[in-house]
Amino acid sequence: MAGNGSDPLAPYEEDGPYTTTRHSGGLGCTIYRPRNLGSNHPLIVWGNGTGGTPTTYGSGLEHWASWGFVVAAANTSNAGSGDEMLDCIDYLQSSSYAGNIDFSKIGASGHSQGGGGTIMAGRDARITATAPVQPYILGLGHQTSSQYQQHAPMLLLSGSLDTLAGPTLNQAPVFSRVDVPVFWATLNGASHFEPVGDFGDYKAMTTAWWLYQLSGDSDAASLFTGACSACGLSDWDVERKGL
Repeated sequence: MAGNGSDPLAPYEEDGPYTTTRHSGGLGCTIYRPRNLGSNHPLIVWGNGTGGTPTTYGSGLEHWASWGFVVAAANTSNAGSGDEMLDCIDYLQSSSYAGNIDFSKIGASGHSQGGGGTIMAGRDARITATAPVQPYILGLGHQTSSQYQQHAPMLLLSGSLDTLAGPTLNQAPVFSRVDVPVFWATLNGASHFEPVGDFGDYKAMTTAWWLYQLSGDSDAASLFTGACSACGLSDWDVERKGL
């Protein structure tokens, strides 16, 4: 990421205004959320990469929660079908704080196999935006047909040095096939493990995407639409359609 004061992503590197908490969401989910809930918090469901758990990405999930999102991470290391991610929506709809969540604003995101699961979950009409991170689409529960069944805008993230879910075989076909607005950003020099921990240099862009898509933030929207202030960042290669 460009490391100067004019970097439009810089504000989203910082934690948001909310103090966060983490707790169990039944047997199937781990919840990261603002400690003191107000009203109309958007929801993000998360799918781990193969062999991963929510704690593998815990700092990043906490970062999203600090910006006011309720984040429900599926407790599975095989999220490729997207089913466990969607189950977390069902859990939260019956939770004691369901009234604090805006279920009309639901994002889906995940890494690697969980990125493939994100695209699978993106077929569900409840999903209003997606952000598959280095999605693996060559099996592990992912069905190619899901790429033709999207209805929500997508932030598609790649790493130029990713040798496990490389852009040519895994993200380029998605960008070509989906018939929804897509912002495809490839981080130069990023390996497959860039998002482990705090999401690395994907942290700010994903946070801005959620603020744009789920919170209607006009400053965040300007990174992706129109003149597109995130399109010229030196460490990113960007393609987009429908935005």
